[in-house]
Amino acid sequence: MPRLDVDTVMSTIDRLLVGAMDEGQMQAAAEAMRQLFNGSKACFAGIGPHPDDWASYATDPDEALQERCTGELAPDFIEMGGTLRDIPYGAIYRDHEVFGAEALRSSRVWQEWMRPQDMFGGLACRLAGNGQAFWLFDVQRGRHQEGFDAEDAALLEKLYPVLRRVVELRRHIGRVTIQRDEARGALDRIAIGLAILDQDMRITYANEGADEILADPDGALKLRQGRLFARQPADQRQLRQLVEGALRSALDPLAHHQASMILHGEDGSHSLSACAMPAPPSPAQDQAAGQVLIALRRLETAANLVACARQLFDLTDTEAKFASALASGSSLTEAAEAQGVRISTARTHLARIFQKTNTRQQSQLVSLLRSAELPLRPR
Repeated sequence: MPRLDVDTVMSTIDRLLVGAMDEGQMQAAAEAMRQLFNGSKACFAGIGPHPDDWASYATDPDEALQERCTGELAPDFIEMGGTLRDIPYGAIYRDHEVFGAEALRSSRVWQEWMRPQDMFGGLACRLAGNGQAFWLFDVQRGRHQEGFDAEDAALLEKLYPVLRRVVELRRHIGRVTIQRDEARGALDRIAIGLAILDQDMRITYANEGADEILADPDGALKLRQGRLFARQPADQRQLRQLVEGALRSALDPLAHHQASMILHGEDGSHSLSACAMPAPPSPAQDQAAGQVLIALRRLETAANLVACARQLFDLTDTEAKFASALASGSSLTEAAEAQGVRISTARTHLARIFQKTNTRQQSQLVSLLRSAELPLRPR
């Protein structure tokens, strides 16, 4: 191979580390390795007995061929992976030596996948594993190129610690990304607004419920240059004290502080309840700075009392309609007339509703139903 200067090698290592932190740059990292080894093709690949084990970051990928790789040719690749599984991590190997040149050239993998991509001789190493699944790096040279020599193998051996670290970081960050996305999706489904504030009242995170509350032009809260403000001046002072108290409680959990308050809209409507608590610090966060998690909920009757009553208290559809009518201000007589039943039948429904909701008086029932709300937002 041509003699390489230190800057070229270090530039390639930089590309590899960028790819480790950003999945979108992994293909560029593979391309940097292809150029470093003057190859026709290079890739980082995950392989194993199950489809979940499969991954590929390759130079100039062909979508049709990739589909064949994970489709018709999958059993052949799994068989090849079984042959490679005995090669120690970090050991540099040539595919012709492992599989035999004639056997490899007669295989479907070479005929239908490698040959169309001008992959006529590869240099590779296994990087990391998990059970029967493992990751590898492979660089190929084409039909009209010379094969890899001892200097190529020595360079790949020196780069092995970096390549292994890239794969380990990529796998770890991939898991964290999945967990983060799943957590955000779950928080967006909760029927409560959740926001994280720093000590200057700047919002660093808000779920969909909080976004909707803050987007209300007549709401009790608003944003100014990314900072949270209450619409009413008296509420603003109390909100600030609420956040400061949550920050202090992170340092002294036994100290008394106010944890919740009511925020009022412009005309007294659009009111919110707010509850503040210290937010657990992330590994990358300065714990001394601290953040506050604030939960926001509109103070209004549930949007669909019939659905809430039916699901929360296991009421029948008829019972739920009676309960909803009572919570909306109707008398038992009016609810009976609306449902087209006699008052005696309405009293029977009411008795069953009392039993299921563990209440004894109509006023208790109405108070309970007006605060009833399903914990998940409707899709």
